[in-house]
Amino acid sequence: MMKKKASGVILTTLILCACAPEKDTNWPVYLGDSGRQHYSELDQINRDNVSQLEVAWVYNSGELRGGGSTMYTSPLVIDGVLYGLSPKLVAFALNAATGEELWRFDPGVEGAQRGLMWWESQGEKRLFYTAGRILLAVNAVDGRPIESFGEKGKVDLTPRGDKTGYVGVTVAGIVFEDKIILGFSTTEGADAFPGSVRAFSAIDGTLVWQFNTIPAAGEPGSETWAEGSLANAGGANVWSGMALDEERGLLFAPTGSATPDFYGASRLGDNLYANSLLAIDVRSGELKWHYQVVRHDLWDRDNPSPPTLVQLERDGNTIDAVALATKSGHLYVFDRDTGASMYPIVDVETLPSTLPGEVPAPIQRVSTVAFSRQEFEITDRTKEATDHVREQIKDWDLRPWAPPKVGTLLFYPWYDGGAEWGGSAFDPSNNRLILNAQDTAGILRLYEIPAGFSRAGVYAKNCGSCHGQNLEGTETGPMLTGILDRMGYRKVARIVREGTGRMPAYGYLPEVERRGVIRHIVAPEPVIDEPSKEVDYAHGGYIYLRDHENLPGNKPPWGTLNSIDLATGDIVWKVPFGNYPTHPDLGYGSVNYGGPVVTASGLIFIAATPDMKLSAYDTHDGKMLWQADLTAAGFSTPAVYSVDGKQFVVIAAGGGRMGPPSGSDYFAFSLP
Repeated sequence: MMKKKASGVILTTLILCACAPEKDTNWPVYLGDSGRQHYSELDQINRDNVSQLEVAWVYNSGELRGGGSTMYTSPLVIDGVLYGLSPKLVAFALNAATGEELWRFDPGVEGAQRGLMWWESQGEKRLFYTAGRILLAVNAVDGRPIESFGEKGKVDLTPRGDKTGYVGVTVAGIVFEDKIILGFSTTEGADAFPGSVRAFSAIDGTLVWQFNTIPAAGEPGSETWAEGSLANAGGANVWSGMALDEERGLLFAPTGSATPDFYGASRLGDNLYANSLLAIDVRSGELKWHYQVVRHDLWDRDNPSPPTLVQLERDGNTIDAVALATKSGHLYVFDRDTGASMYPIVDVETLPSTLPGEVPAPIQRVSTVAFSRQEFEITDRTKEATDHVREQIKDWDLRPWAPPKVGTLLFYPWYDGGAEWGGSAFDPSNNRLILNAQDTAGILRLYEIPAGFSRAGVYAKNCGSCHGQNLEGTETGPMLTGILDRMGYRKVARIVREGTGRMPAYGYLPEVERRGVIRHIVAPEPVIDEPSKEVDYAHGGYIYLRDHENLPGNKPPWGTLNSIDLATGDIVWKVPFGNYPTHPDLGYGSVNYGGPVVTASGLIFIAATPDMKLSAYDTHDGKMLWQADLTAAGFSTPAVYSVDGKQFVVIAAGGGRMGPPSGSDYFAFSLP
């Protein structure tokens, strides 16, 4: 309170200070900024008071997408307004301080999506996002479609050509000047579209430039493909997101594997520019440099997450670099200008294949910095667990870099990493990378199937990797045995045709193939068609190795949170991260999906685990300082922002993986 004798000048000053609104701090770009640094400059919430965090508001974003519904969106916050997506990709705007709904927009198109894009010019504000293969433009003020963009606010992103496979975009692209730069997802099989990075006009949706990640015959990189293989090549697509150095105008694009994934006899050679980090001129689409992480990928070692722009100190000099964390658990860091590796690279010899016509790349060039273990150790949790796993793996191929075969390999780290699509955070106060990782083993198994048409064959190629070759289900897709009794023929047929949850639509398949899939699924007993003399190979499913209690079959920890000194590549600290709901007190970590955010006050905010928690950790030592319960797991990345000087942390709790329930709530936390 003012003292009675205070002067008029002091009184006026205090009144002005009390009434002037605090500046808002936005979260205007997916993962915080175009460099994908996952960093917030805010420090109101700190080590001393984070334990006082409480729920500020909860917003239910709407209807779930059916069985296995997910919601991965990391929202945007601009000038006190939060923009997010529901499980059905209904866009909405909220008062970011109160959670009050301002508008909603239903595009009538579903899919998975991790983020949104913001564009502003001359007072016009647009929100962009993708739903499946459709790019949508919405007026950020009222949620109405931008009629002048594409066809009444929509652009179909299906690439030109004679391919008919699935295409969709599940992650926010890069917005730069008046361009929207996007990659896309496609299938893992022979029907996959060839990858490309494309820039579209943010004004009218027209194509500005395109860089093809699979070169045409005679172009640079084509010499790494066997003669004739480029005509039908697919994949090498950028599905996991990109980073941008705005000052240099350099786009960093990580690519996935060429297709088919696990049998590469039709695509012999190193297969540039698959499994690479590409540095591209963002204005012209010209390639500046590249590094191929995996040559002739036979293990589905896609680059899983957006790169992170970082800095590190060497010999007294500050180097602008870009970090790439991989599924194999290796960390690569490159000079942004030259592509020179900041860490030593070693040659690793691979093994010959037993499959006809397959020729693995003889040498892989691998970073010497690893954040996940590279050698399998059997679980030692209990004697029962050890015995159960030892019996499973006794006849398996346990050799690192063993190529897929008809039979079973122990695959380590498993399909989802190492690193996964959540990405890593950069702490500029000490030039460290904060990264959550998986540390579990998987099963890699190929089956021999008829090369010609058969019900079993078409199911194996299109569905087996998610639902298992015997309809038994995997980590990715549910069990299909008995599905006719649970759903009925019409619903099964509709789901195969239109998709649901994480499952893409298969309406593009020829009618005879689609009916073959349905009949194989609904048959009382699986019918294995008589194979032809020629054979093809199908993947046995994305499954991780489990013990008798359904926990990972390797030695814990199974999920970790890591702090890495970028100058040396040394791990400063590593702590177990997450728990499984069936065993909530083990403290061994868990498989996790979603990324961290680092704040200037030395905190790490992260959800990502199946135990339905949002947690805060200390950047100094990885000590957990706070934790809150969610209604479903937060398989997404938090957003950190402030409104009128008050700091908030918000997370989308969508669940839908690894057993916990699905959800549609957004939780915002703040200090009392």
